[in-house]
Amino acid sequence: MTIEATEPAIPRMTNWWFQHARSIAGQRTTLIAGVIFLAVIAYCALWPAVAPYGANDVEFSRNVEGPSLSHPLGTDRFGRDLFTRLAEGGRTSLAITALALGVILMIGVIYGTIAAVAGGKVDAAMMRLLDGLFAIPRLPVAIVILVALRLDAQNVQTIAFALSIMGWMLTARLVRGQVLAVKSREHVRAARAIGAGWAHVARRHLIPNSAGIILIAVLLELPTVVLGEAFLAVLGLGPDPPTATWGNIAQDGLHFGRLWEMFLPSAVIAVFALSANLLVDGIHDALDPRRR
Repeated sequence: MTIEATEPAIPRMTNWWFQHARSIAGQRTTLIAGVIFLAVIAYCALWPAVAPYGANDVEFSRNVEGPSLSHPLGTDRFGRDLFTRLAEGGRTSLAITALALGVILMIGVIYGTIAAVAGGKVDAAMMRLLDGLFAIPRLPVAIVILVALRLDAQNVQTIAFALSIMGWMLTARLVRGQVLAVKSREHVRAARAIGAGWAHVARRHLIPNSAGIILIAVLLELPTVVLGEAFLAVLGLGPDPPTATWGNIAQDGLHFGRLWEMFLPSAVIAVFALSANLLVDGIHDALDPRRR
């Protein structure tokens, strides 16, 4: 009698995502939050391309108008359409956020994976370093970086770098915990037993099986980065005019005493951040087997 060795069956990632997507869709609050979250992104991405006005089209004869059919949210002091400008500002703010999150994910995933794989004293030392970095406030560091790198014109890349340089620690801690859990699973031990190196194991097993926690880390950091960009813009450290961001529009409204113009981007930021937080709560519940 011959005994054939068979590799343990591992659930397909597509089935895994499909099952959890159904679980998320069954939560009404999470579903509504997801729809609002995607609606804000779609508005910022699509409206500037089809809008009858450009974000920087100046028309002094129609400045400081209230909401109307031609300008649903009114105009600013230069006669620029606020509905279009809000979408264009969101596009810039989300571009800054995307770049910052990319840097945060890259550093956090690499750092957390190395700490979990190394284990022992290396892991302990890396986590103690992480604890120390957590004590450093993020926004003051971003302000120092932007002041130190002050150029003739602030750009998206500089602001994204300043917001991300101290924002990767939570992602690193979350990824490290998930990788430690995945590291002890049978298919990882089997891969190591047949001679697979840790680099291959991390690329093939550890990081793909941490996709859920990485998504949660992204949604946790997203509101912080968006609010950080707005705060820097209010301090005058955002992209220079006439570039529109949510923070720049709010800063203009604050500076010139236009409460409506200050309220609009603030409300969009609040709705976007709240929907992201509700969405991450729902995803966390769906991924947590104890809650299921």
